[in-house]
Amino acid sequence: MLLVNPGAREGRAPARLERALAARPELLRVAEIVNVSTRAEARAVVRALGPGAIPVAAGGDGTVNLLAGALWEEHVDRTMAVLPLGTGNAFAAPLGLGSLPRALAALDTGAERAIDLMVTTHPAAPVATVSLSAGFESRFLLGAASRRTWRRGLAVLGGLAGAALGRSTGIALATDGESLVSMGEAVYNVGLYNFPCYGFGWRMWPDADPGDGVAEAVVCRSARRYWRTLRRGLSTALPLDGDPSARRWRTARVESNGPLQIDGEVIAAGRFEVQVVRHAIRVLVPGQ
Repeated sequence: MLLVNPGAREGRAPARLERALAARPELLRVAEIVNVSTRAEARAVVRALGPGAIPVAAGGDGTVNLLAGALWEEHVDRTMAVLPLGTGNAFAAPLGLGSLPRALAALDTGAERAIDLMVTTHPAAPVATVSLSAGFESRFLLGAASRRTWRRGLAVLGGLAGAALGRSTGIALATDGESLVSMGEAVYNVGLYNFPCYGFGWRMWPDADPGDGVAEAVVCRSARRYWRTLRRGLSTALPLDGDPSARRWRTARVESNGPLQIDGEVIAAGRFEVQVVRHAIRVLVPGQ
């Protein structure tokens, strides 16, 4: 059961999926393609899965989030798969699924890998698979979305120009009962991360392990430190204080007066709890 978001990769994901399946007629004979763009649609697909059917997120991190969230909300114990047809594919790349041929091979000969989820109480997003953040990252995505044009590069540059400068207030974060950021403090970016990569396989948090039962919290108070971290990566194996500061965590409390991003999608401001649920889902990855 291939779940594809018709809006993924600026609307190009369905065509990419058709081309991939054209080269795999044996898969095309047994596959059913379903368009999903909302939580309700993804949950309906998960509820209707036939015996033995493999649900496949054919898209980017947002599509992965829809499927993983639907499996979690519907309490369906089913191994999922991923075809990386999105823009960044931060979920797929660290699992060895960054290329479409490897992801297709995993459908035939892959092995199961248990993956943690960051489960939230935010009404718009029950889970985060890769990241949850406020500050620069959410401002950037909001700016890119508001400047969507037929040239993806122009939208990205527009979002970057609108978000690259300046810090934010009105963001609070506490992890495992320890306050890391208060609402009145000016910060550049505050993030919770479950995977080591940003988009395109860029390793930002090399120590992050999506199956170890903990996630990474990173606070960058200045733009200079954020961009330095982006260039070099940041080890989060030990707690860090100062700029940046970092903690490994199991429970978190987030509050933001501005937009947030979860797995590359912008959601509304809110105050909510987050918990790392170990091995909440299973994913087919390339076999050894």
